[in-house]
Amino acid sequence: MNKQNQIKFVGLHAHSVAGSPFDGLGYPQEHMDFAYENGCDALALTDHGNMNGLAYQVLHAKKMEAEGRDFKPVYGVEAYFIPSISEWRETYEQVMEDKKAARAAAKGEQSGATVEDEGASKKSIKNILNRRRHLILLAQNETGLKNIFKLVSESYQQENFYRYPRVDFDLLAKHSEGVMAASACLGGVYAGNFWENGVYDDEGNRTGVNEPAALEAMRETTRRMVDIFGDRWFAELQWNNIPEQHQLNQLIIKVAAEFGVELISTADSHYPRPEAWKDRELYKRLAWLGRGMPAWAEEEGGFQLPVDVDEIGYELYPKNGDQMWEAYQKYSSLLGEEYDDDLIRDSITRTHDIAHRRIERFYPDNTVRLPDFVVPAGMTATQALIKICAEGMKTFGLMDNEEYMDRLKLELNVIDDRGFSKYFLTMKAIADRASGSMLAGPGRGSAAGSLVACVLGITQIDPIKYGLLFARFLRSDATD
Repeated sequence: MNKQNQIKFVGLHAHSVAGSPFDGLGYPQEHMDFAYENGCDALALTDHGNMNGLAYQVLHAKKMEAEGRDFKPVYGVEAYFIPSISEWRETYEQVMEDKKAARAAAKGEQSGATVEDEGASKKSIKNILNRRRHLILLAQNETGLKNIFKLVSESYQQENFYRYPRVDFDLLAKHSEGVMAASACLGGVYAGNFWENGVYDDEGNRTGVNEPAALEAMRETTRRMVDIFGDRWFAELQWNNIPEQHQLNQLIIKVAAEFGVELISTADSHYPRPEAWKDRELYKRLAWLGRGMPAWAEEEGGFQLPVDVDEIGYELYPKNGDQMWEAYQKYSSLLGEEYDDDLIRDSITRTHDIAHRRIERFYPDNTVRLPDFVVPAGMTATQALIKICAEGMKTFGLMDNEEYMDRLKLELNVIDDRGFSKYFLTMKAIADRASGSMLAGPGRGSAAGSLVACVLGITQIDPIKYGLLFARFLRSDATD
């Protein structure tokens, strides 16, 4: 580390281009390298709704370790959350029924339903259906990482996906072991309670927040999250020049105190170095060309780039503890907000304690695990492979062909010696399933050029007829 910081800190909320396209800039390794240079010894990666950056993160952490750079990778995701997918589904189905009834009424068809003017409520319905909030999930250990994998996978299932992959309280409860969670940003779960309890003028413009209602909603969110995560639930503060952020911070501090929930401060980094702010602003605008400019952006100058980072009002690089403290002091003073300095300092340093005392240092287990169901009961993988190959040789009428039998025996001996029998059984199961629904072509590599692959039906190429060499790579004396 090139810097020595007075205040310890670990960024537990960070985005990269690998998993947050048009939002995060720079690959995970760039963020990790700068964090290390900037005096930090760990960094979490929490891309939006996926863990596509995990491989980059793991490989670079191993490289840093080999180079003598002590840096801990923390694995996570910023999930998309709604309280109940089943309740959302009921709302969605009702909306679809109302639209169907409205179309029928427009055509003059009889309907027993009373149809509301669709135009009057279209915007509010769209908001309800599209509503989602951010939620930070961090893996404490291997079990937690596997549970986050499950949550991400399930969020993409048809019953949970709507425009974005989503999780709810039920899914979190099902896969919470070894997982820590935090309330995220101005798009997070507490922020959702904040935005949904606004004060509006006669023209429907939001003029403020109904604090008692917002606090009660935040209390209910806290109860649910604490029931699931216990002391692994954290209330997240962020520091910028957005007035609503500080209103939210103050409410979060109140709720956290009521429930004994620990506070953390995060940088919510989106680009790898301080000077990359302008590149990231340009990168965001490229996304608007394809999907349309958001209303807030149009009001704030549209495609015109900010003159400097102060015009944006926040810096989203991997900060160290001293820089987090400076951001807190700068923006709270700028907006005239008062906080307890000791409380905020603790929220910054707590991230370091979480990263190093409550989260294990580990690399994901990448051991190859082939399915057991491909091996019949009462047989070893090699016995099953020999039996199926013999049946295939009979089907091809090759049992009496000495050249083919010698080649098959040679291959089976090598496969057994190398421990690849279950692999070939697994590939046969995959090929059988694939061939039932599409045209399956030949494979590549020495295993695909084997007679075993041919008689199993994995490929359709006779290797002896076409002079394919099985032993080019797959042989008993090959090194791993």
